[in-house]
Amino acid sequence: MEWWGYHKQHGWVVLDRSTPCNAPGIKVDLLFLRCHDVTTFDAKRETWNPPLYQFAPNYLRNLTPAAAAEATVEFEGFQARWPEFQAEIQRHCREVEARAEAIHIREESERKQAAADKKKQAAATRS
Repeated sequence: MEWWGYHKQHGWVVLDRSTPCNAPGIKVDLLFLRCHDVTTFDAKRETWNPPLYQFAPNYLRNLTPAAAAEATVEFEGFQARWPEFQAEIQRHCREVEARAEAIHIREESERKQAAADKKKQAAATRS
């Protein structure tokens, strides 16, 4: 369920397709992990194509033999770290979901408080 590729600016990247925001058919930004520093970043779906992003086998195939051998070693090292990368992606998703839930709770509380204040004001006006 992961897509491995190479990005001109970020280097080796991985996209976890099991993450809800990365599911096919969804309209939100994609969540990638940059392998060299284990950092997540968002990208517009419409940018996820060559030449900006290249599917790993295609990228390796287009390198010179010496560069491909070196890149393959690096790439395989990153693939071996997939459990660590997946855990970081999941941690990031949990943080985003928690922030969204906190915002929702705060907005709901403010909405309820505004409604109660409005009721009190209306009652005071009638007295």
